[in-house]
Amino acid sequence: MRMSCGTLRRGLAAMVALLSPPLSGVSWSQPAPAAHTEERHLRPDTPLEWSQIGRDARYVFGRPAHLDRPGWFKLGAVVGTGAALYLVRKDIRDAVQRNRTESADRFLDDARNMGKLGTPLAASLGFYLAGLVRGSEYDTETATLILENLAFAGAITGTTQKVIATDRPETGDRIRFLSSNGHSVSGDVTIATSVLAPIIDRHLLIEGDDGRGVRFWKRFGTWALYGTAGLTALQRMDRDRHWAPDVFLGYANGLGIGRLLVDSHRGGRGWREARRRGAATPGAEARVAFEFGPGALRITWR
Repeated sequence: MRMSCGTLRRGLAAMVALLSPPLSGVSWSQPAPAAHTEERHLRPDTPLEWSQIGRDARYVFGRPAHLDRPGWFKLGAVVGTGAALYLVRKDIRDAVQRNRTESADRFLDDARNMGKLGTPLAASLGFYLAGLVRGSEYDTETATLILENLAFAGAITGTTQKVIATDRPETGDRIRFLSSNGHSVSGDVTIATSVLAPIIDRHLLIEGDDGRGVRFWKRFGTWALYGTAGLTALQRMDRDRHWAPDVFLGYANGLGIGRLLVDSHRGGRGWREARRRGAATPGAEARVAFEFGPGALRITWR
């Protein structure tokens, strides 16, 4: 089976869409007073104490025992997609290698910097320093969440690589179990996605009192983060270092653990459901409006 470049791009877009919630990072809430929003961005969601790390670990690693029906559906969708990608991993690899160009290689190599360990460490340091300057424990909390996400997701990646060991595409296609020489879930993609949820879910969600310019830059920042992490995943396939299921599961791992950590600091998933209910309230939902005129169609964002 041959796969065109266009089909490959659509497949990668579908992978990112599956991992992202509907309009993740660009959801809408009921209008909130500016003073209340500013105050919330100074106070942490939970006290800044070492014991919170233990509570986060219990929430993250104990979550599978408390999944509801939507949770099982999402987990099944991720596992099922990863398994399906294993069935066509050779075809995807052939398509990626067949469509490589020197300029694309250079571009993807630059994007891969997001998958280097220094990126989440620098992001965490940046939020920590911002917290000191602004007197914001909320920013300091974001710094700790990035590090927790990196540690928890990294531990899952390392364990998975020991349980399911795959050869790098450039060396072979074996799949082994309980082997110490494997490269299944991508560590680079896990690192790249470890910054997503702590930043997007805490700093780039659109508030009711955000102006048009702020909304634009929040959306831009959200999809820039998702997209660059996706480019890191593509780079690992482009350089023949990982199979498609490896990078998909790395993306799901880093992003999913980050969301669980944000939920842990906000007392569970209730805050996400509240935002969805707010988006469904008349007057609180942003939408695209189509206005037809003589010989023209005007599209506006309300």
